[in-house]
Amino acid sequence: MAHYLNLVRVPALVIRARLGKLPPLAVLGTDEVTARVLPWDLDINLHLNNGRYLNYMDYARIRLLGRLGLINNFFSRKYTGLVGSIDVTYRRSLDFNVRFTITSRIVAWDDKWFYMEQIFRGPQGLATHALVKQLFRGPEGNLVPQTIVDRLQPGLPSPPLSGRLREWNAAIRESLHANETPNVR
Repeated sequence: MAHYLNLVRVPALVIRARLGKLPPLAVLGTDEVTARVLPWDLDINLHLNNGRYLNYMDYARIRLLGRLGLINNFFSRKYTGLVGSIDVTYRRSLDFNVRFTITSRIVAWDDKWFYMEQIFRGPQGLATHALVKQLFRGPEGNLVPQTIVDRLQPGLPSPPLSGRLREWNAAIRESLHANETPNVR
């Protein structure tokens, strides 16, 4: 049952998107998904497992792409979405059988990455906040985000990258550089 999202909800979502059954959304719009903490989502403390947050985030991002009208293009052109980094802050637990919402939105983009924000809210308010860096790749390589945006809303510029996003990028680069190991022959 732990694969319910991947085996049932994601294919159903893709079919709805391909049939045009998802309400359209502007590039900078916010999508909201409602879910409930189910028995297979629980960890040893009987609340939503940190790994399951990532599964729900994947589902919510796929839904966002569907509402933006990108799923059909992605399948026909063999595009794929790749997550480069996720920064998650857990604020409150989501306990068994609790209803929660996930809001997802694109906050900015540069010449390689889309930057998305995903927020989980439960009955007590903010539960989790996440930032996601995602790129899209086709058979010829990485797609420039502005070209994707121009298909949806021609000429729409990216909002400026916040100081928080610039700092996050710098920290990622520093961490990757510090932890690279030279090729050993």
